[in-house]
Amino acid sequence: MTHLFEILLGLFSQPALAADLGVWGAYCSTFGACGGGQTFLMDLAGRTATFIFQLVGGGAVLAVLYASVKLVTGGEAAKDEAKKIIEYALGGLVLAIMGWSVITYVGQLIIGVTGG
Repeated sequence: MTHLFEILLGLFSQPALAADLGVWGAYCSTFGACGGGQTFLMDLAGRTATFIFQLVGGGAVLAVLYASVKLVTGGEAAKDEAKKIIEYALGGLVLAIMGWSVITYVGQLIIGVTGG
């Protein structure tokens, strides 16, 4: 029965091909990650987390700069709003650092358990 299912499935689906070296070479030259298996995925996850952390960090710096200008030039209501902006920016930065740390830790744990 399974043999019949394999034959029928083969009629309707394309065979899976191994990695196309042309596409793989383009990826390696663009992103610089040419590992395989879990090393590739961990490298990709690490690069993605670092990129997101850089975006969040830059946004936090801009928010703190904006809030500091508002704090200096604004009235009493603007000072309270500026303090909240700074608190939220620093809180977001702390959450981003924690997320990056978790991704890094889990990646090292997986590589350690599976042997790289």
